[in-house]
Amino acid sequence: MLVHAFPVRKDAPFQDGEKLQYSIMYKWGAVNTEVGLADAVLTRTEVDSEPCYWLKLSARTTPFYDNFFYIRENFESWFSIEEHRPVRCRRDTHEGKYTAWNRYRYDWENAVIHADVNFNGRGDEHYEIPLQKEVYDLPTLVYRFRALEVSGLQGGEHFPLRFAIDDSVFDITLTFVGRETKKIRKIGPVKTLCFNCSVVNGALFEGDKPVQLWFADDNARMPVAFYAPLKAGAIWGWLKQYEGLKYPFDSLVR
Repeated sequence: MLVHAFPVRKDAPFQDGEKLQYSIMYKWGAVNTEVGLADAVLTRTEVDSEPCYWLKLSARTTPFYDNFFYIRENFESWFSIEEHRPVRCRRDTHEGKYTAWNRYRYDWENAVIHADVNFNGRGDEHYEIPLQKEVYDLPTLVYRFRALEVSGLQGGEHFPLRFAIDDSVFDITLTFVGRETKKIRKIGPVKTLCFNCSVVNGALFEGDKPVQLWFADDNARMPVAFYAPLKAGAIWGWLKQYEGLKYPFDSLVR
């Protein structure tokens, strides 16, 4: 197993004003239908006088499917412009009868996450979570993936990372699978970089089945598709709309 530190590009592949939207499909047995939308909006701002990106990541079921399983996922993350180091994070989750929220403040000087959380019906709790290098929340993690330096990358290479959610930090691994042309619904074939990402065993995931991610193989490095196997069924997501890109969408095969 080739395990490496996480190398990043000198120039970020995204910029202030980028907006991405995804269609979400749920597949379970004979059920295979589009059930919702997800959005990612990136804005430049400041936190405590530090230049930051403010990333809003949200997912929701459409009104029809709200009647069957109501989902509203809202993440907000603030991370530094230069190092993509997380500074703040907010999570508000509503999935059927399950609700959770996280409020993180990353204190890099003292190596701790000041975390106020409420999940699994446990009530409001405060934690001081030890903070180590390469720890990210979910929105920052996705954009960190985009900034990976891929020149010379070989299939089978692994990159360790850490993911913070609720009251814990989990070790995960990003594995480069290879380059492939992926057909994206209503957009067409796209040259992509395919990765597997290990997941945390829990209420949704099995723990031994990775999430698959496809990023455009160009300078913009947009996430164009993902596949997440769940304990009950699976979720597909594919790029639907985009605007405000820093670089052209050159990997689209015309």
